[in-house]
Amino acid sequence: MNKLIKGESMSIIKRREKERKQRRKDIINAAEKLFFSKGFDIISMNDIASEVELSKATLYLYFENKESLFFAIVLRGTRILNSMIKNDVEKEKTGIDKINAFRDAYNKFTQEYPDHIKIYNYFHSGRFHLTEKKIVEKEKNVEFGNPDNSKPYLSECANEILKLREERFSILCNSVKKGINDKTIRQDIDPVEISVLLLSISKNLSTIPLDRKISLKNRGIDQKTYFKHVSKLIQDMIINQDSEN
Repeated sequence: MNKLIKGESMSIIKRREKERKQRRKDIINAAEKLFFSKGFDIISMNDIASEVELSKATLYLYFENKESLFFAIVLRGTRILNSMIKNDVEKEKTGIDKINAFRDAYNKFTQEYPDHIKIYNYFHSGRFHLTEKKIVEKEKNVEFGNPDNSKPYLSECANEILKLREERFSILCNSVKKGINDKTIRQDIDPVEISVLLLSISKNLSTIPLDRKISLKNRGIDQKTYFKHVSKLIQDMIINQDSEN
C-alpha cells in the first residue's frame, strides 16, 4: 500500500512539474510575441498576463519582473545562435574555413531570427547596465531588494547570456588561432584583436540602417550580395596568401 501511495505521489509531482514547465513556456511565448511586436519598454506585466490569460499574481510566481522575463527570451535566441555556430564551425577543418563558417552561421541567424537579433542588441544597448549588475552580484549587495544577501541581482538567464557571448568569442578566437597554426591565416595577426573586429563586423551586418539599405539597393546591391562582398573583403584581409601559392 505504501509503495502504491508513494508511486501515485511521484506521478502527481511529475505531472505538476510538467504542467509548470509548460506554463512557463506559454508565458515566454506570449511575452516574446509582445516584445517582438512592441518592444520592451511599452509592454507591461499586465499586458503579458492578459496575453497568456493568467492573473498577474500567477505570472509573478514564474518571473519576478518584466526584466527577468525579457532575459529569458533573449536567452532562448542566444542558445539557438550558439548552437548554429558550434554545429557549423565543428564541421570545418582549417582555421580559415572555421572563421567563414562562424560568419555564415551568424548571418544565417540574423536572416532567420531578425526579431531575436533586435532584442539581443537591445539587451546590450546599455538599458540594463549589465556591467554594474555583475559587480552587484559579486558583492551580494543588500540593495536592489536583496535583504538576506542570498540572491544575486543579475538573473540566471542574464548570466547565461553573457557566458554564451563569451563562448562565441572563444570559438572565433580559437578558430583564428587554428588558422595561424595551420597557416591558412596570416601569421602576423593577433587572435583577440581580429576576433573583436570580426564580431563587430558581424554585428553591424545585422543592423544596417534603412537609409543605407536604400543606398545599396539603388546600386543594385541587396543584403545577400552585400554580405558576400564583405565576406570576400574579410577573407582577403586575413588569409595567408603564401599558403595559396
